[in-house]
Amino acid sequence: MKGVTMAYDPEKYRDKREKVLGIQSRGISFGILSSLIALVILFGISFITVPGAVSYIKTKHLDDAIYKLENDAAWPANVVEQVNIMEGVKTVIKDKHDTRLVITFDRRIVQPSMFTVVFKKYDLTATLLNQVNHRQRQTTLKQEKELEAS
Repeated sequence: MKGVTMAYDPEKYRDKREKVLGIQSRGISFGILSSLIALVILFGISFITVPGAVSYIKTKHLDDAIYKLENDAAWPANVVEQVNIMEGVKTVIKDKHDTRLVITFDRRIVQPSMFTVVFKKYDLTATLLNQVNHRQRQTTLKQEKELEAS
């Protein structure tokens, strides 16, 4: 096997070359530094976006139905309790004057027609003033508070 030469492998003698040349590795390498910066940026972005995404997922199936009694009377407490214990109802809130009832519900489980059945059970004539997405209503309430404050 005369004339067969082996290819030079630069990695094989790297340590020896660096020792002879006096090359010392100081600090952190560019790869590690860029990885740390990328991680900081990713955590910063996720810190901002993840809470909003979680909030959206929690509320994407929620609607708000706003009811008012025909005779402008206050809502009876037993009716509010009865609606509140229904499956799919998240919250039931009366307005300042107890004349309007805001029901936050999961539209996949319950429909506003089921609330009307409860109202008829107690001989109440209620009008559905509005049915709106829960997130949209929250945004509207926030804008109204900002307008009142300014």
